[in-house]
Amino acid sequence: MQEEKKGYVKLYKKIEDWKYFRDPYVLQVFIFCLLHCEYVKDEKSISRFRSGSFETSITEMANILGKGRPKIYECLKILKNDGVIDYETKGRVTTIRVLKYDIYQSDFLGGFGKSVGK
Repeated sequence: MQEEKKGYVKLYKKIEDWKYFRDPYVLQVFIFCLLHCEYVKDEKSISRFRSGSFETSITEMANILGKGRPKIYECLKILKNDGVIDYETKGRVTTIRVLKYDIYQSDFLGGFGKSVGK
């Protein structure tokens, strides 16, 4: 499920104000999600996923991040409960969507602090 690694994501300095910034596990899972999301700049583009979404497996995430599957589940639940992501697991495939991804990655400078920093 790994794809070619190219491009970049924006990470706003206001992320330091986010309540989970000091939780290295939750922060790492969130950044993993940002790095793996599909980015569709315009609606005319043909893409398998909508912008801010990707497919993975909990096992793949655990292997890449060097964490156990229970820790990955815990972090995903925290992010979902905080309104940062939504995810759905069917069989071994988990589809994750970073809510407000287009805001985080847009040219608008408000970014992360305006959307997540509850």
